[in-house]
Amino acid sequence: MITCQAFKFKLKTNEELENKFAQFAGSCRFVWNKAIALIKQKLDIKKVDKIINIHLPQYYKNTATIPTYNEMAGMLKLWKQSEEYAFLKEAHSQILQQTLKDLYKAIDSAFTKGNGISFPDFRKKGKSPDSFRYPQGFKINNNRIFLPKIGWVRFYKSRNIVGKPKNVTVKRYADGWYISVVTEKDTSIKENLSNPVGIDVGVKKIITLSNGCYFEPLDLSKYEKKLIKLQRQLSRKQHPTKKGDKTPFSNNYKKHQRKIAKMWLKIANVRNDYLHKITTAIAKKHGFVAVENLKVKNLTKSAKGTKDSPGRNVKAKSGLNRSILSRAWGRFFELLEYKLQRNGGKLVRVDAKNTSITCPLCDYTNKENRKNQAVFVCKKCGFTSNADLVGAINVLMRAMRKENLITLPQGLREVTPVEYAREYTLKQEPAGNREGLPLPSIA
Repeated sequence: MITCQAFKFKLKTNEELENKFAQFAGSCRFVWNKAIALIKQKLDIKKVDKIINIHLPQYYKNTATIPTYNEMAGMLKLWKQSEEYAFLKEAHSQILQQTLKDLYKAIDSAFTKGNGISFPDFRKKGKSPDSFRYPQGFKINNNRIFLPKIGWVRFYKSRNIVGKPKNVTVKRYADGWYISVVTEKDTSIKENLSNPVGIDVGVKKIITLSNGCYFEPLDLSKYEKKLIKLQRQLSRKQHPTKKGDKTPFSNNYKKHQRKIAKMWLKIANVRNDYLHKITTAIAKKHGFVAVENLKVKNLTKSAKGTKDSPGRNVKAKSGLNRSILSRAWGRFFELLEYKLQRNGGKLVRVDAKNTSITCPLCDYTNKENRKNQAVFVCKKCGFTSNADLVGAINVLMRAMRKENLITLPQGLREVTPVEYAREYTLKQEPAGNREGLPLPSIA
């Protein structure tokens, strides 16, 4: 089985290197925008904008064909030969071609899949991330990497690169330039479906397992207070205050923007580190994991409504949306899935409907079963437990039925919903005391 893995390292740069990186990224952005403009002109994008995310695949079948990748690559060659776009010659040809390939991949996803996948848009300097990718031609020697038309660049080697390098992406973040090396490795993985567990995600408790273990959400208030302070300071720096205002952005304003970007990056890194620790602990302990098939985009829709039909409880819904997004459920599922696969395990997604209001003992479903956010009391049989735990148990049993694992594989003990509900009632104990999963710390 071929598995892919990415290794990310920070580059050791100087002003000359950073200018070169920015120039290459700018050339890629120009090629992307130039190609997008030609494609939108061909498609009559005014019509596309009206049907975007609705019937885009059907529209594509009935409209004129767009230039193929090969045709666009031919145009790229002509652009490089022209005097007007001669600056494109300074960038390596393969990173420009790779930009076109990425664009056509995005267009193909929008046309063939639809369902919320939007048509790719223009990339604006300062708004879109600066990056470019080498599909080949690079060399890696210990803590150095050779990038065509740039040369050897040192990086902070925090771990060994495992597997055969396939491509390298150079990208700018708030605190500097990084490389991401994607490798392939042929591995033999033995299936492991031991210790099945269900997971319920939430806002009060970010993760609740069907055996009673749970993880509290991160306390990011320390960073959020610093962020609010920086944003207030930014508003007092010289900058345009309204549309048409020609007041220039002061140097202090730009410095503060960089400080805010670094703070956002810090928050993202802390959250990502926490999710990595949780998912690693779960993937090591469990081989069969069941989760809800949630569509976070739908859950976090605005409640504002329209001018004619304004929404209700807009402020409360807005706060809930922020809380849901800060929990990063999608990222959690993504990390957990690849770590389970790497260990021979399996992640099963099931319908989330009624998981927290269905009794795991008698299968009775009623909204009244959930007295409040935390307590579940079955109106039929009287079973009482924590609502999040009940949700996790129901998720597990749905997954076991879906995978025909009510009779478990050889070596696994049969588990019933009654046994889970009675033996693993949620207790207010640290996760490590319940099953040896240490609570990650960001201290």
